Parts: sequence; C-alpha cells; structure tokens
Amino acid sequence: MSKKSHLIVFFLALTIAVILGGLDYETRSISDLFFKTRNIVALGVYTLLFMTVSYTGIWMYVQAKLFLNKKPTK
Repeated sequence: MSKKSHLIVFFLALTIAVILGGLDYETRSISDLFFKTRNIVALGVYTLLFMTVSYTGIWMYVQAKLFLNKKPTK
C-alpha cells in the first residue's frame, strides 16, 4: 500500500472517532475531546480500532480479488 493510502485510512479512522466522541452526552464542545485526558485516550483507542477494522477489510478485499483471479489448474 502506498503512503497516501495509509494516511487516508488514518484520517478516516480519526474522523470517525472524533464524530463518535462528539456524540457522547458528556461532551459539550470539540475542545473537550482534545483537552481532557480520558477523551484523548478514548480517541486514540477508537482510532486504532477503526484502523484495524479498515486494514482487515482491505486485506480481505485484496485476498478475495486474488482468489477470484486465480486460474484453475488442470
């Protein structure tokens, strides 16, 4: 994968984590997400979780594509 692809996965995962953090009932503003220690840890964990799910999906897609393109043997 290219560096651009890794950056896209990271920023997509971070964006989803920030959106979910903003939907939390205790969060009053976006600055609460970035200045409270518990929220920073949660953002980091959620970002890593979403990155893991994304990379797993990409890996499954690539493997399925390779499997379907494999020529049958006689």
